[in-house]
Order: sequence, then C-alpha cells, then structure tokens
Amino acid sequence: MNTGITISRGALPGLALGLSLALAACGGGGSSSGGGVDTVSQGAPAAPAVSWYSTAKPLLERYCVSCHSTDSAAAPFPLETYKQVLGKRSALVYVLESGTMPPVGYADLSTADSAVLLDWLNSGAPEGDPSQEPLRQVAGGYTYHGDARAIIEEKCVNCHEEGGIAPFPLDSYQRVRAVSAAAAFAVENGSMPPWHPTEGYTAFAGSRALTPEQKYVLLNWLQGDLAEGDPANYEAPPNKDGKQSSDYNLRLPLPQAYTPTLRPDDHRCFAIEWPLDEFAYVTNVDVVPDQLDEVHHVIVSIAEPGDAATYYAADGEDGRPGWHCLGMGGVDGAPLPRQIGGWVPGAGREPPPQGTGIGVEPGSVMVVQMHYNTLVAEPTPDRSTILVETAAEVDLPAASFLITDPAWLQPGGMPIPANEADVRHEVTLPTSILALVFGEPAGVTVRDPWVIHNGFIHMHTRGKSGRITLQRNNGTEQVMLDIPDWDFNWQSTYRFERELLLQPGDQLKLECSWDNTRENQDIVDGVQQEPQNIEWGDGTGDEMCLMSVLMTQPREGYDYSYAPTVHIQAPAYRQRFAAGDLVPLELLFNNFTLHDPGMHDHADPGLHDDSGHAAEEDDHSQVFSGHYHVYLDTDDDAAEHLTAWDASYYYQLPDHLEPGIHTLRVSLRGADHHALGIEAEVKFEVEASPALQRSSLVAVDAWAEQDAAA
Repeated sequence: MNTGITISRGALPGLALGLSLALAACGGGGSSSGGGVDTVSQGAPAAPAVSWYSTAKPLLERYCVSCHSTDSAAAPFPLETYKQVLGKRSALVYVLESGTMPPVGYADLSTADSAVLLDWLNSGAPEGDPSQEPLRQVAGGYTYHGDARAIIEEKCVNCHEEGGIAPFPLDSYQRVRAVSAAAAFAVENGSMPPWHPTEGYTAFAGSRALTPEQKYVLLNWLQGDLAEGDPANYEAPPNKDGKQSSDYNLRLPLPQAYTPTLRPDDHRCFAIEWPLDEFAYVTNVDVVPDQLDEVHHVIVSIAEPGDAATYYAADGEDGRPGWHCLGMGGVDGAPLPRQIGGWVPGAGREPPPQGTGIGVEPGSVMVVQMHYNTLVAEPTPDRSTILVETAAEVDLPAASFLITDPAWLQPGGMPIPANEADVRHEVTLPTSILALVFGEPAGVTVRDPWVIHNGFIHMHTRGKSGRITLQRNNGTEQVMLDIPDWDFNWQSTYRFERELLLQPGDQLKLECSWDNTRENQDIVDGVQQEPQNIEWGDGTGDEMCLMSVLMTQPREGYDYSYAPTVHIQAPAYRQRFAAGDLVPLELLFNNFTLHDPGMHDHADPGLHDDSGHAAEEDDHSQVFSGHYHVYLDTDDDAAEHLTAWDASYYYQLPDHLEPGIHTLRVSLRGADHHALGIEAEVKFEVEASPALQRSSLVAVDAWAEQDAAA
C-alpha cells in the first residue's frame, strides 16, 4: 500500500529545474493555461471593485443561467439580468451560505467563487459599469451552422435532447446560445462531453472526447459573438444516423416497474430468469430505457446456474423490487456476475467484436444494474427492456470475467484508512494464469496467446484514479486504460479500436487509488458523512478495485503488431504565446521508454547495436526506447532541433519569431538518432505583441539546440 505523497530520491533537482522554468515562463506574455483560448483583462493595475459586470454576471452565467433562464422550466425564476438577480438577493445569499446551489450533479461552485458572490451580495450588489465586463480574446469568423452545430450534434445532443438524461437540450441555436457561458466553462475544463480515459494512450472505439480542433472551434464560438450563420453552410457530422442494427431474438423487460427512491442517484439491480433451455452465445446486448430522462446507464451481467437461487432471494429483501447494488450487482454468498453488455446514453448500437459471443448456460440468471438519475426528472416508474441477440455457434467464443487481487478480498487485505487523500493499491497478474483459470470457454490454454478486447475499471464513490497496463515480456509497456479522475457515475466499458494480443509471459497491471478524506464522502440527507476506515466490500461504505476482461483466441489474418506512440498534451492546439516565450511540452508515450541522456552518443557503436538498427534504411519496428527531437516549422529532419529525454520539458521560441500560426513537431528517435517514423505535431499561435525579457535555457543541463550534425 502507498498512501499520501511519495518523493523519490533524486527527484528534487528536476523539480527545482521545473519550478525555475515555470517561474521564468510566468514573466512572459504567453498563456500558461491548458485551454486553447486566452482571456485578457484591461484596466488599472489596482484590482477593481467587485461589481455585477466585472464578476457576478460572468459567474452566474457560468453556474446558474443554464437552468435559471426565461425559457427554462428547470428553475422557478430567471437570473439573466441585474434586475432579476437583485430581486432574488436574499434567496441567493441563503443558497450560497447553505451550499445547496448549484445542486449535486451540476458544475461545482468553487469555495472562492462562492465567497466572491457572497461578498458582492452582502456589499449591496453594486452594478458597476459595462466597461468592467471581462474582455475575451477570441478568433472570429466561426458560426453555429457552419462550425459549431455539427460538433454539438456529434458529441452532445445524444444526451442533451428533449426528454434526455441531460438537464437541458442543445438541439437548436437558441438553446445553445442561452447556456453558452455554462457550455464554454464545461468544454474548457474538460467535464463535457463526459469522457474520462486519458487521450493519447490506447485508442477506443466510439470516443466522446473532443478533438483539439473541435475544442478550439467550440470555445472560440461560445466565447465570441455567437454568430448564427447560414443554415446552408451546415454539414452533418459523420455517421449521424449510422447506428448498427442487430437481430435481437430476446426481449427481457425488468420483472416489475421500479420508481427511484434515492436522489439524485439510485443504483438498483434486478434478477431476470434466462429464458433459453439450451446453451447459447450472447452476441449483442442493448437496452431500451422506459424512462429515458432518468436512466443514466445500465450494466447487464450473467450469474451462473448454481448461484441463481441466491440472486433471486436478494430480490425484494427491502420491500421494493430488486436490491440496492453499488457494486457490480453481486450479492452476499455468491460470486460477482460476469458482464455481457451495457448501455449509456448516446452509445448507439455498436456491436461487440465481430464473430464473438459469450456462452450462457440454461438456468443462468441475468443481473441488470440500473443507474437512475433524477436530477432533472421527477422519479417515475421505470420498466426498461433488455434486448439480447444469441447464436448457437460463433467463430470466436469469448470468455468474460472479472479479475482482481484475491488477497484484497480477505479481511484487512485492501485497507483504505480514513482521512488519507491518496491511498494506492496495485496488483500484477500473469496472462498465462488468467488463461489457465478463465480460458476454457474461449478455447485458450495456459500456453496460448490470447486477445483482449476492452478496458473496464470498477471502484466505488471514493475512487480517485485507475489504470490498466499491459507489461509485455520484451520489456515494453502499453497503458491500456488510464482514468485520472474517477467518477463512479460515468463508469463504462471501453472497447479498443484495435484489439490487443497477449503472449505467455506478459502481465496485466491493475492500479487503483482512493481519496478517503471528508471532502470526498457521500452526502446523506444533506449531511456529508465522516470518513471511516474502509476496505473491500459490496456495500455503500465499502470499496473495490477490479477490471473486466473479454478474452478470445487470436483472429486469423488480423494485424496484431504494435508500435510506440507519442501524444502532445501541451501546448494546447492554437494556444497563444509571444516570441521568446517558454512553451511547455507535456508528452505521453506508450510502448516507448525514454532512456538516460548519457546514451546520447554517436561515437559509441555499441549504442547503435542496442537500438536495434545501425543504418537509416534498417527495420526500426523493434525499437521501443530512445529520446525525441523537437522541430519548429519544418519537416526536414536535418534542420536545427531540440533533443530531449523528459516527458515534461520547455521549448524556447526564438525572440524574433514572426506573428502567426506555427507548428512544433515531435519525432521519436532510437539511441543512434535514426527516426522511428513515429511523430506528433501541434499548431500554436504567436501574437504580435512584443515579448518581455525572459530567461534563456541555453545554459540548462541536457538542453541545447542541435544543428543538422547532432
């Protein structure tokens, strides 16, 4: 177990260097934010008095107006104008002091923002002057129909539609304009669209994440003049109506209608008798929600025939249909069921991997976990229907199972002490052992390679982060799924864009972390609970750390090769800087290890041997370590470049770099500097304003511009 803050020996010099560089960068004219759009305030050096125009209006538009608008039925009164807010001044003071607004599930009002609003209200709510309103520096020319509409329809409208699970629709220009400040805030901080895996590791099918270009367009339009444009310029997003169809031969409604009682989130499980009397493969699963505005997500699993009676007995124990299930639907006295499918809003009907199926025995029981959210809907009886497609035979029988560290299930095996902000547990599992224990349904033996198709992590409400890593027997590591900011209410199964081959000798590493401080406890009847020592368990106050696996044999003719990847997290797309600025570089690598700077030596022929190639025309496919070069505005590998060995670095722009759009290109290199053919690039902007004096990086250790001979 690892709790609290860990400082590794030898890390402090690098920390000091990073801090000095960050301080140097703060003196410049560039933005240090991760967003693609900067904001610029104008006025005297002294801080202006807080007024409606300077502070209250932007904050209320960000946090409140999405519901408190003239056209919205979600709130009892609007808060769009100064006069409307002044008339509700006492009510606003009350909800801010009590912390009841915004409600749970909406954007969290920070303590600092709440204090500013309270100070403004208690000081008489001065109106101020319109000239105090913050000015935004945005790129113009974007319109709703020509640019923003297709992005919103592709990434947002599946939830933000009339009668949908989201609190307000975004299916027209007028509706988007009404909540533009809140939408811009959610896009800028990354909370919307909801997509929790870190971009830049293993790619997933059906990603809801905005591309950097899409985020830039949306932010500039939302924070600009919100021009509507010409409907003739609208181009529908790709595959807008391209949902996959299946031949569902089973329609299984919930045994009884259920009305959610826990608000805003109620997790309820139901046992449904498996109707087939012969062995069959489940090839696809979908859900038809009865009450779309309260069904948040659904997980469908199968429990074995020998455990069916235990699951049936749990139904109705508290006098209501089903049973409360914060975990995976498990009940005392029976193993956890194995997942066969699920549903989230906007997921479409994307089928499982082609030719695969999960075997189900007669007498099994289907366990359906319904997550109801009544944040914007009154609790209504729901009797959703599960659609199942089955087949007698499939090309690739699949094994579906959950894995964890068996030691964690023992008393005291996974301690998470109270008041600890960063408790970590991890386990490494040999893939050959998984094949031995779980591989029989898929025809996989302990000596066979096998394929994994998805990534899924499960924790409870105190979860903080989770990661699954494939550690190959050749030393390479591939992060399969990384969730840095866990949200229990948005757990999903993520299907890999390209399925992964696991060889005997490989290992899967599962890591989970938890925040068990008071600030991260559940709120019950309006009262935040006190932290307690917790460990593994199915209950509301317990925790878990497990992953789901869909295993098959390899597919004949499929290309299972893999290669290093590099992803640029910073700078952001079209982020603004001034000439001479220090540009922060934040890179993510997969299947690639940055070696020590001491290996940077052309004169040592041994390094050429270690790199796996000795000439430019040689095969580089087995090179998984090295360093990288950074180029400015060129595709010429012989041009001047920066050579670096750290994932976090800075690139100093030339003092006389022309204003406009420029490109940084990152190229992976082996130990002998030959290009691996793996690159990433990002566009940024240089402003016309003169650069302030900045510190030079020329004298910093392991940092120098390289000429073509380097």
